[in-house]
Amino acid sequence: MPDPPEPGQPTPDSLAGGKPAVIAFLRHVGCPFAEATMAAMRDSAATAPGVDWIAVSQGTPEATEHWCDAIGGCGAVSVVVDPARFAAWGLGRSSLGHFMGRRSLASVGRLARAGIRNRHPSGNRWRPAGTFAVDGEGVVRWRHLPEHAGDLPDLAAAAGAARAGEPPSPGA
Repeated sequence: MPDPPEPGQPTPDSLAGGKPAVIAFLRHVGCPFAEATMAAMRDSAATAPGVDWIAVSQGTPEATEHWCDAIGGCGAVSVVVDPARFAAWGLGRSSLGHFMGRRSLASVGRLARAGIRNRHPSGNRWRPAGTFAVDGEGVVRWRHLPEHAGDLPDLAAAAGAARAGEPPSPGA
C-alpha cells in the first residue's frame, strides 16, 4: 500500500475533478467522529462555495444513505462510497490505541455530551480517517492524518489550502 500523499504531491486519482477540493475519508458510518466531521464539512461547504467538498465512505451505499439522513443530511457535500479508495490514498489500518486510547475516549465523551453518539456501524472500524486539500491541478496542498480517532481536521485551513493556488478573483 502506498503512503498517504504529502503536500506537493499529486493525488492518486482524479477524485477532486479539476477544482479545489477538500476530501475527507471518513471512519465507518455510524462513528461519532465521522458524524462530527460530516457536520463540520456540511457547515464549511455552506461558507466556502468555491471549494468542492467530498466525503468518502467505506460503508455500503444503503448504510451510507441511511446514515446521511439520520445525521441531518450532507448538504452540499458530495458523498462517494468507495472503500477501495482508502488504500489507494494510503489509509490502511489503525491500531487499537488509535480508536480506544485515552484521547479518543475523551473525545467520544465530549461528542456524546453534544448529542453525537455511536450509531449502527457500516465499514471497517480499523480504518483511519484522513482529510486532504487538493488544488485545481490535482496536487495535495494540505493533509490531516489524525493522531487518534478523535483528532478532527481543521476544515478552514483545508479550504484555504485548497484555494491557495487559485488566481485572485476580479476586484480583489
